[in-house]
Amino acid sequence: MKSMVSGTILAVLLFVVAAACWTEAQVTRRVADAHRRLATLHYDAEDDIDGAVTVFNRLPWPGGEGASDVRRHRATVSYWMVRYDSLAELPLATGQQAVTDPSLLLVGANAAFRNSAPQAGDRKAAVERLDTVIQQYAEVLRKEPNAADAAYNYEFVSKMRDTLAKGPAKASPRDKKAEKTEIVSVDLPTGPTVHGRPGAPPEGTPMSDFKTISPMRYDEREEQMDPGRGKEIKRKG
Repeated sequence: MKSMVSGTILAVLLFVVAAACWTEAQVTRRVADAHRRLATLHYDAEDDIDGAVTVFNRLPWPGGEGASDVRRHRATVSYWMVRYDSLAELPLATGQQAVTDPSLLLVGANAAFRNSAPQAGDRKAAVERLDTVIQQYAEVLRKEPNAADAAYNYEFVSKMRDTLAKGPAKASPRDKKAEKTEIVSVDLPTGPTVHGRPGAPPEGTPMSDFKTISPMRYDEREEQMDPGRGKEIKRKG
């Protein structure tokens, strides 16, 4: 009787573990597909992740990161869709709603910087907003000292804050010229994306100087079986 009860309990436990692993795999697959769409700049489409998230993904299983991955992905998508207001509140949450994930805190700090508008409005108020952003980056570094992006942004915003506090700097002609330049692409959104700012040929450089060389197709190589003529070898002596 004891062996039957033990076998039943073991079977139930194995079933629960198998169900948890299956749901975690489903969420991982959906998140991986969502990451792929984000990398190809399709972050405005529905990712259909919620359908795979169950109660098992919200439990603190060893190695279970499905729900956390979903939240980080959603925050990243919101950032690149310019939904800064909701993200800027992440580092300010307290109590049970407090955010401890350094990745989420970094996205929130980035959103707070975008909302700070240091070049607009009262200079003193802008400096105070940047002080808040600096504190948020510092909180990220306290939780994750090796966060290189947070460390770079912390130093960048700190220098911007000090420059703004000393007085408004005059924009150089080069900066004004760069502001007028807008790169338009047929297959990419305007402005920065998850991959950075769009590139372009150097200004004033004629494109005729660049030659595009592509490898020959297999049938073209078959038609030219004769070797090319090289330089004549000069004999020594």
